[in-house]
Amino acid sequence: MTVEAGLTVEAWLEVDAVRAEAVQTAVAEWTFAEQMSGFTSYDAGDTNGLPTQGFFGAVYVDGHVYYSPQCNNLGRHGHALRYSTSKAFYDASAWEAFDAGSIGGLVTRGYYGCLADDRYVYYVPRTDGEHLHSRVLRFDRNAPFDHLDSWSAFDEGTPISSQGGAFDGRYLYFAPGYHKDSGPSGSILRHDTTAAFDEAASWVRFDAAALVGDRCRCYDGAVFDGRYVYFVPLEGGDVLRFDTAGDFSDAVAWEAFDRRSLSGIDANGANVGAIFDGRYVYLTPYAHSTVVRYDTTTSFSDSSSWSTFNAAMTSALDCRGYDGAAFDGRFVYFIPFWKGGDAKDGFHAQLLRFDTLKSFDDPAAWWAADGAAAAPPNPGGFNGGAFDGRHLYMAPWRQDEPTGDIHAHGHVLRYDTAGSDARYQLRWMDCGHNGGLGGSLPGPAFVLNVGEVAVNLQARVLPEAGRHHLAGVVRGTTAELWLDGTCVATRSLPGSVAPATAGATIGELAGGASPLQGTVLQHRVSDTAMSHQWLQNATTLLDDEDALRSLAD
Repeated sequence: MTVEAGLTVEAWLEVDAVRAEAVQTAVAEWTFAEQMSGFTSYDAGDTNGLPTQGFFGAVYVDGHVYYSPQCNNLGRHGHALRYSTSKAFYDASAWEAFDAGSIGGLVTRGYYGCLADDRYVYYVPRTDGEHLHSRVLRFDRNAPFDHLDSWSAFDEGTPISSQGGAFDGRYLYFAPGYHKDSGPSGSILRHDTTAAFDEAASWVRFDAAALVGDRCRCYDGAVFDGRYVYFVPLEGGDVLRFDTAGDFSDAVAWEAFDRRSLSGIDANGANVGAIFDGRYVYLTPYAHSTVVRYDTTTSFSDSSSWSTFNAAMTSALDCRGYDGAAFDGRFVYFIPFWKGGDAKDGFHAQLLRFDTLKSFDDPAAWWAADGAAAAPPNPGGFNGGAFDGRHLYMAPWRQDEPTGDIHAHGHVLRYDTAGSDARYQLRWMDCGHNGGLGGSLPGPAFVLNVGEVAVNLQARVLPEAGRHHLAGVVRGTTAELWLDGTCVATRSLPGSVAPATAGATIGELAGGASPLQGTVLQHRVSDTAMSHQWLQNATTLLDDEDALRSLAD
C-alpha cells in the first residue's frame, strides 16, 4: 500500500466512559519490536549555533518534540530545542533552537519539564543558577519557533522551584521542589489555562505539607490518569494524589500514601517521574533499582494496592538509576540516568523495559539494553523524554566527569519501539503524559508508520461516552483524523505508509495490549481515501444495525 493509493481506517464505537490518558485501541495493524535493538543517536548540541546541551524533560505535541532547557557547560540556560518528527532524525534541518533566556524583561533560564495545552508549550521553572524561581516560560505553537514575539513569560513571584508537572485538560500543575529559604516545599502551583496567562488570579497555590501532611514535600514529576494527578516524591516522602473532581483548595480532595511499608523500599528511596499505562501508575526509581506500581482500580491508601519489583541485573545489566518513563501501548520504558553514588560517574544509557502483558513480578517480563553500546558515542545520562507514537526520545542532560562538575551534552538517544509489521494505529485515546516529567492531553489519535518516521495526528478533545465514528485517512500526501463527521487533525506525509503485512486487530493492540474500554460495533479498512461526504455522514450508521452489518459484506 502506498500513500498515493489511499487508505481509510474506520471504527464505529460504543465507549462506556470518558477516560483520558488510558491508551485505548480501535483498529490497528501494529507490532512491537521484541528485541531491544532499535537505538540511534544524534548530537543536537550545536543547533543553530547555540550551545544546546543539558535538558530536563521533553514533550511531544503536534509533530514536534520540545526539550526543556536547563544547564549547559556555561551555566543555566534558556536555549529551547525542538525536533520535527516528520523529518529524518539525522537531518540537521529537522532541529531548531532559540535563545529564550530573556523574555518579557525576565530572566528565563533553567527549566524542568514541558506541559502543552491545545495551543501553547509551557516550560516548568526551576532555577536560573542564582535563584530558585517561578518564572513560567510559554511558546505559542501557532507562531514561528525562532521569533521573539512567539514567546512570553509570567513570574508567579514565589521563590519555589518546580520539577515537572501535569495537565488535566484545563489546569497546569507544577510539582514543588524547594523554597529558597526553607528547603523542600509542598506548595503546588496551579494555572487555569482558560484565563489570561498574565492574570495573577489564574495562578493559585496549595500547601500540601501544611494541609495534608508534613511528609508531602519535594516532588519530581507528576502524572494524570484521567481523574487524579499523582505527584512523585523525590526525597522519600509520601506519594501525593489530587482528585480533579474536587476543590483544589480543599484538603479533602487530597490524599497521601507512605511507601515505607512496601517491600524493598529504602526510607529515603527517591523517585523521579511516573507513567500511566491505562490501569497502573509506575514510579521511576532514581539512583536505585526498585520500581513501585499502584493499581488505580483499588484503594490509594491500602498498601495491598501497591507492589514493587527490583530490576537490578536485568539482562545481565546493572539497572539502577532512572529518570522518567514512557509507554508505547504494550511496554513501559524507564529512561536511563544515573546509578547513584559518586557524581563523578554512573551516568548511563541502559534502557529498562517492562512487558505489561506479563506479571509485574515475573523476571521474564523485564528486559534491558545499553543504548550507548548500540548507538555510540552516546554517553547516556538522560532526564525524561517524549514519545511520538513510535519513537522514544531521551532528553540529554549530563555525562561522567572525573571532577564531579556538571558536564552537559546534547546527544539525543532515540529508541524505535515498532516491529517489522507496524503500519498504523487508530486510537480512541492516546497518552499525553508520556515521558515522565511533563505532558499534554490528547484524545483520539491516528499513528502512521512512514519509512523511518512516525506521523501522529491527535484530536486534543475528550469525547463524551456513547457511540462515535472514528476514522484515519491517507489522502495523497496528507493524513487526516476524523471524529463524528468532523476532520479534527491533518498532517503532511513525508513518504509512503508501510505496506500491509499482518491482519488488523480490533479493539486492542496485538496480544491484547491497550484494549478499548467499550465495544467496536463495526470496523472497515479501505484501500482508498473515503470522500469527505462519506466521512461527514458516517455517524448516521451508528443507530442503524442493519447498515453497520452490511459494511462487513
